[in-house]
Amino acid sequence: MPFNGLATYDNFEGIGEDISDLVAFLAPFETPLLDALGSGDQPATNVKHEWLEDTLNPTTDVVSTAVASATGQSGLNVAHSDYFRLGDLIQIDKEAMLVNSVFEANTIGVTRAYGATAAAAHSAGAEMTIIGNAALEGADTDEDRSTKQVRKHNYCQIMKVGVKISGTAQAVGWLTTGDKLADSKVMRLREVLRDLEKTILLGRTDVATIGSDAARRSMAGIVCSLATNVVSGGTLTESALGNLLQSCYNQGSHDIDLIVAPPKQKRIISSWNGSRVHVTNDANAYRNVVEVYESDFGSQRVIMNRWLPDDVVLALDSSRIKVVPLRGRSFQYEELAKGGDYVRGQIVGEYTTELRNENAHGHLHDLA
Repeated sequence: MPFNGLATYDNFEGIGEDISDLVAFLAPFETPLLDALGSGDQPATNVKHEWLEDTLNPTTDVVSTAVASATGQSGLNVAHSDYFRLGDLIQIDKEAMLVNSVFEANTIGVTRAYGATAAAAHSAGAEMTIIGNAALEGADTDEDRSTKQVRKHNYCQIMKVGVKISGTAQAVGWLTTGDKLADSKVMRLREVLRDLEKTILLGRTDVATIGSDAARRSMAGIVCSLATNVVSGGTLTESALGNLLQSCYNQGSHDIDLIVAPPKQKRIISSWNGSRVHVTNDANAYRNVVEVYESDFGSQRVIMNRWLPDDVVLALDSSRIKVVPLRGRSFQYEELAKGGDYVRGQIVGEYTTELRNENAHGHLHDLA
């Protein structure tokens, strides 16, 4: 659903004029990221917006001490013994093992060289993969292994701009559409939409306060919220972008559908198409632009965004990012009391960004 400032399942109960139709008209031209993300489904119900995130049980771990090649060493020290169950088939390098005991002291007992594989020495820090579990016939059901849900949050930030038109300016409207107030509302809305898009990308929050009439409340943006798939430095190449997408994929993400780049990096991405451009003698147009990037990790729409720093590229899963208003606080125009020869009002809205599973997104920074 295109971005209109509302939440899909929010009954607008603001005290001002609903201007969502105007937001929907301006967003595709002013805010490409908002337009790509679309409207959220549920509104925020508190200035500290919270949500729960689930995770699947891990399928990898590491050995914390070296393992000898002799099959006589059947006890392995691991980083997280609670990742394992009796009957798990695991593999380190090319050696398969069967888990036959699990201890609380981060130790597991295994049958070495399982399935005709060869026992080998493994250094501390070697990664082991949990292939799957081999259950016994007629065995009781295992204990529930549901992972603990994690509570995440972000803060709602007030976006506000005033509009004030003198009686004379309102009367002398022949240089505009005839309604100076309406023109000013459109211009100020364009500005506040621009500010919202920049805040979604680059916003920062102060965890020491949730805001008051004396302390400002701000939301955390996407860039500062990403921590897992963050890669620094170098020139943007197809290999570098592919490595970032693979890093997201290795974390379980398979729905990266947006690449957001500033103009400088967007031109580099488009230049990758240069060797594939063919122009015939009768052609009168030369087209060298990449709008969709297809790789082994799916198709990503490439969006140019003027607000990102020149050295940053983002790879995002739009299904895990929601821009939501506080209930009843989507963008609206409110008329304010008249105290003289003028009309005045304000455009106000209160929004936050819900970024789910930050390890499903990627961030390249400090690019050349």
